[in-house]
Amino acid sequence: MISELPELKRSIGISRFVGFNFMQKPNAIFILRGYDPRGIEEVNRNHNTYFNLTGISVWNRKAENYEPIKLRYQHDTLTQIETENPEYFHKTFDLNQIQRNEIKLEHLKLENPDRKIAEKALKSLSKEQMELLELEYTFEIELDEKLYYTILDMEDGNYIAVDKKGKIYRLNHDHDQSVKLIASEPIDFFNIYSGKKSDLEKIVYE
Repeated sequence: MISELPELKRSIGISRFVGFNFMQKPNAIFILRGYDPRGIEEVNRNHNTYFNLTGISVWNRKAENYEPIKLRYQHDTLTQIETENPEYFHKTFDLNQIQRNEIKLEHLKLENPDRKIAEKALKSLSKEQMELLELEYTFEIELDEKLYYTILDMEDGNYIAVDKKGKIYRLNHDHDQSVKLIASEPIDFFNIYSGKKSDLEKIVYE
């Protein structure tokens, strides 16, 4: 499966196991994973996924047969295993006996709460202006105990971001001044940005 979906291996490499919880409705094991700041950037840029994966069966010791299980992935990492009695998963199933059938993916809609915050802050913009931003990949960044929401990825670890009040900033992680205000109102940002990131290069690095 890794050879067919190499992105799963890459995503595991930038995350760490934190723990797990048992869920109801559906009955499942929920797996918690964590990321460092660089990992979060990588995940939001290249692993913006949410899907169910079927085609994997595990040997059920009690029933003495292979039982198909549904796996749910978010950001290309396994986050949920649906099973009738999650607390006894390790006793019911023999993880040394796994059978692979035809792998199928059911892509799900990925809700992004950070995007909603950014859109609310930018509500004064027109639809055309909003479409020039990268709001589908918006994520929250905390710097100096303040929160910013990315609206453009400069693709070198630096971002253009908005705060909850609608002020626009450039975020440069290598600069002495990592956060710099560049527009007090969303509409003012479009005096310097025409839809081309090259418009912003000087501002990001100065």
